[in-house]
Amino acid sequence: MSEKVVIIGNGPAGMSAAAAARISNRKAKITVVDQKDYETYHPCALPMVIGGYLPTVDSVVEELNFDMMKIDLHTSSIVDSIDTKKKEVSFHKKKEEDNKQTIPYDKLIVCTGSNVFVPPIPGRDLKNVFTLKYAEDAKAIKDATTIEDEDHVQRVIVVGGSAIGIEVATELARREKDVTIIEMIDQLLPGKVSKKYAELVKKALIKSGVNVRTGMMVKEIMGDKKVKRISFGDEHYEETIDADVVVLATGIRANTKLAQESGIEVDEKFKGIIVNEKMETNIHDVYSAGDCVTTINPITNEKCAAWLAGPAVRQGRVAGINAAGGEASYPGAINSFIVPFANYVVGSVGLNKEQAKEAGFEDITTGKVKAPTQPHYIPHSKEITFSIVAKTEDGTILGGEIFGEEKVDVNVNYLAIAIQKGMTVYDLMDVDFCYAPAVSETIYPIVKAADSVIRKIERKKERARRKKAKK
Repeated sequence: MSEKVVIIGNGPAGMSAAAAARISNRKAKITVVDQKDYETYHPCALPMVIGGYLPTVDSVVEELNFDMMKIDLHTSSIVDSIDTKKKEVSFHKKKEEDNKQTIPYDKLIVCTGSNVFVPPIPGRDLKNVFTLKYAEDAKAIKDATTIEDEDHVQRVIVVGGSAIGIEVATELARREKDVTIIEMIDQLLPGKVSKKYAELVKKALIKSGVNVRTGMMVKEIMGDKKVKRISFGDEHYEETIDADVVVLATGIRANTKLAQESGIEVDEKFKGIIVNEKMETNIHDVYSAGDCVTTINPITNEKCAAWLAGPAVRQGRVAGINAAGGEASYPGAINSFIVPFANYVVGSVGLNKEQAKEAGFEDITTGKVKAPTQPHYIPHSKEITFSIVAKTEDGTILGGEIFGEEKVDVNVNYLAIAIQKGMTVYDLMDVDFCYAPAVSETIYPIVKAADSVIRKIERKKERARRKKAKK
């Protein structure tokens, strides 16, 4: 089969789709069209460029082996339109708008990703006000925060307590900048962690030297051509502080303009492209993957926006396999999330207590423990805070949150596997975890958290039995 597969976008989803399509179909003619001037980059690593952990932006920009894979890649290219009836994609090279090219397709995969959301703050167009999306953005922020006057401490305002905002703030504070995070919601990482875990993050940031103001909105960015100060506050309060640099980390939105113009259906709530488990859109032979789609949370069976690199890669793989003639399904996103900052890491997966209640899980039980990652007699043994949310009825795991200095990632992954496999807290008690004191505890933190949930569940059931017996 010599399918013509065209992929719009070469981010995590697009790259994954191209590779999967090629592996699935060695004879397919695969073409990728992307607007970037370079082949690919690693967006999640951009804060490390700003902080200097990675020396230059070139560290995160890469060339791909598409030539070896016989995949045609058009960089610096803007897609103008998709004709789903003729099955053609029209595009032009940057600065060559009059020289349009047309590519026919048998199967199309739309991986247009997301756009940075910039709130309508007066002064947002001043010099030294940045967003962070592409490699060139990281370079611009690093250049603006690299000055020769060592006696001047630059004041940086990070607008938004998102993951990217927290990472950027941490990296700049490490470079001895005076950094303030201003978040409109009354907690950091809204929608990602509960208020209790957000408070742990806030305390750790303040301890590291980052100023944090939650429940406050930036009202204006002021300056003469270049930012000099900002005003922020709430409905009862307003304050003005000096600023040399402002980084807007105020979230993203699905990039679906091209799709909508082509008749591809978009979800009303999250504004993402609607796809099924095969990553098919409402248009025959058109697939989509990545930040531009709306997916399903299998815990709630409700629509959700993942907007994370992991789901984008997995969605791209499924779209690529199916577009190339194979067979694959995407199970949905439980949104495994992690953010490192200030020598700490916070992570979550599935639903926290508040989210579970909002989703309609009325009878839930939560367990929270502080547990060492190694035996207490091991030097530098670290402690992590671990919470699990489960159904009271049968102990089915709905989600969890973890905070600590190490091993947060592996524990988030343990929980992700447990949730996706429908495991209960009782099942976790029987997992045959490995042990060596140099690397682990005999009883893992996840087991201790599960045991905490079990003890609460059993107490609830015992109270219910006693109450029933009295009647």
